[in-house]
Amino acid sequence: MLVPNLNQAEELISSIKSAGFAVRPTMAQSDQELDEQLKQSSPDVIIAALEQLDFDLGTLMAHIEQAGRHVPVLVLLDHPPEDLCGYLDAGADDVLKRDNHCHFKHAIARTANTQFTWRQLKHAQATLREAEKRCQTLLASSKDAIAYVTDGMHIFANPSYLDMFGFSDSEEIEGVPIMDLVTHDDQGKLKTFLRHYGHENQAGESLQVHLVTLSGERFDGELAFSPASIDGEACTQIVIRQQGDSKELEKQINYLSQRDLMTGLYNRKFFMDQLSEANAKAAKGAGNRSLLSIVLDRFGELKEAFGISGSDLILAEFGKLLDENLPEGDIACRFEGNRFMVLSHTWEPKSLHKLMDHLLDTASNHIYELDNRSISTTVTIGAAIIDENAPGPNELLERAERAFTQAAEAGGARAQIYRPREGEMSQKQIDGIWTDRLRSGIKEGRLRLLFQPIVSLHGDSANQYDVYIHLLDEKGNAVPAKEFMPSAERTDMAKMLDRWIIHNALQRLAETAMDDRGSPTLFIKLSASLLQDPDTLPWLVGKMKEVHILGDRLVFEIKTGIAVNHLRQTREFLKGIHQLHSRLALEDFGIGANPFQLLKQVPADFLKLDAAYMVDLPNNTENQESIKTITAQAHAEGRLVIAQHVEDPNSMSILWGMGVNYVQGNFLQPPTERMDYDFSALS
Repeated sequence: MLVPNLNQAEELISSIKSAGFAVRPTMAQSDQELDEQLKQSSPDVIIAALEQLDFDLGTLMAHIEQAGRHVPVLVLLDHPPEDLCGYLDAGADDVLKRDNHCHFKHAIARTANTQFTWRQLKHAQATLREAEKRCQTLLASSKDAIAYVTDGMHIFANPSYLDMFGFSDSEEIEGVPIMDLVTHDDQGKLKTFLRHYGHENQAGESLQVHLVTLSGERFDGELAFSPASIDGEACTQIVIRQQGDSKELEKQINYLSQRDLMTGLYNRKFFMDQLSEANAKAAKGAGNRSLLSIVLDRFGELKEAFGISGSDLILAEFGKLLDENLPEGDIACRFEGNRFMVLSHTWEPKSLHKLMDHLLDTASNHIYELDNRSISTTVTIGAAIIDENAPGPNELLERAERAFTQAAEAGGARAQIYRPREGEMSQKQIDGIWTDRLRSGIKEGRLRLLFQPIVSLHGDSANQYDVYIHLLDEKGNAVPAKEFMPSAERTDMAKMLDRWIIHNALQRLAETAMDDRGSPTLFIKLSASLLQDPDTLPWLVGKMKEVHILGDRLVFEIKTGIAVNHLRQTREFLKGIHQLHSRLALEDFGIGANPFQLLKQVPADFLKLDAAYMVDLPNNTENQESIKTITAQAHAEGRLVIAQHVEDPNSMSILWGMGVNYVQGNFLQPPTERMDYDFSALS
């Protein structure tokens, strides 16, 4: 309670008790006393008689935020104004007349129950996350080799299973038939068993077979089968129980499952689990933390000067330096590229600035020795505080990124703590605004299709375009898809946009049927939302019939990551469009240890190289070798290769020499609303 005297406090306590609540009151008559109370406890409600105190509501809310608390505030006034919006906008949950005891009791009951419900929700969310994490941890740490398969194909395997057969990560085994891990002599035996098991589907059935690792080593194993489900989809669990003492192996598996092998720091998955756990504890008032995003400055220049291997050594050395200079108990992670993340117990702004200043000084004073050259670099840091008011883990990452961006835009080599600005929106609110803008854009006809030519490097004059989309704002300015598609993919809008694009692309194809240039082939991108919709194929067939368009005029593009994460749906979609004589392109292809493993399950017709391969291609021999290898293997398997983001003539000639089939990019023509490219120019 923030009241001027004990008499008023006793009066309020009596009213609260009469409303049916137990009371454990504390009093504060100054902002210093308020800070002490907030540090010692997490109150359910703050009652503030502001007219009789030396600080205003804005100061009170600032103290609550600085303490990292989520507390509703009831303001008591002797003479409340008619318009209460000023108090409510400043953060008060209600404004009450001090001597209106009936209103006070109802407000206390409503506000306290709302706070209890909020805490129960936070606790339930934390409990759910902890339960899910425990299940994953049990599976990951099990000494038994466990995998999940559907239609005879692997969709998940735990570390013990991967290590048993020699796979480096879970992505490598996804889509691999279980039959490939059994010796040739026993494959018929397994087929017969699976045919019987598919009909009976009884738990506890097992089969003795001879198994084979990727390196060709054979061993005996017993496969135990039982029904299971992942993400709500039915599948089969396979368990191979390991023999003998596996403690050392289990220890190695646990280490590898948590660590980034280059730096020795924790990896992204383990770090995200720890961030979720810290977020849940803070939401329950069990301890605040901070999240730091640390980026090595000028890394592009270092990579250009020392190559990929040299820059990797710099990353590894900085990782060790970072780990050595963090307080005990803090967790460091190599998140991606030259970005590192830290989950720290230091969270109060003054102490956090001191820690970040120490890391800035340590980084700038460190000398790296490479190729008989001494170099140094700086870091830029953005931080977000994790307290009772903090959003979910993904929004916390976004907050740390915003703070980093502010520091980088101010010149870099400095640190910035994120503080929500007045009126700043959460990611959910931003997504909601984009949803409204996109809906109105569709309704008002402000969405536009764009077309970029896909041109043959080897004399084929096929008329082909990649389809893009942009939105015109209320003033007629173009808003590129990269600004709204992330929000659309987090909501239901991605599916609506996909259907809008397909509908309008088919209309454009129908309009060009009588064109002298001939009807073009269109490459149309699909989101995960549309891919997972079982009505997509019937809807597509109906639309094609409406405008009398044949399937061979359409190529559907799916990002490689989406295909991997939705393997079953991708395979079913591919089977359906092949019946329509349409084709499939895998976008962003070539990243990962064995990208061609996916093609065993998703035999795409076109492979669109990941944009990373095109960065400074004329001077990047490593990327040239990678493209050459991918293209050769693709051609051996009957696939066509497309290089996107071609921006200069030198890249064109290099890609031609490597045998790449098609190119697209702004050097040829940026996306436009017209399909008027002269494809005979390169034939």
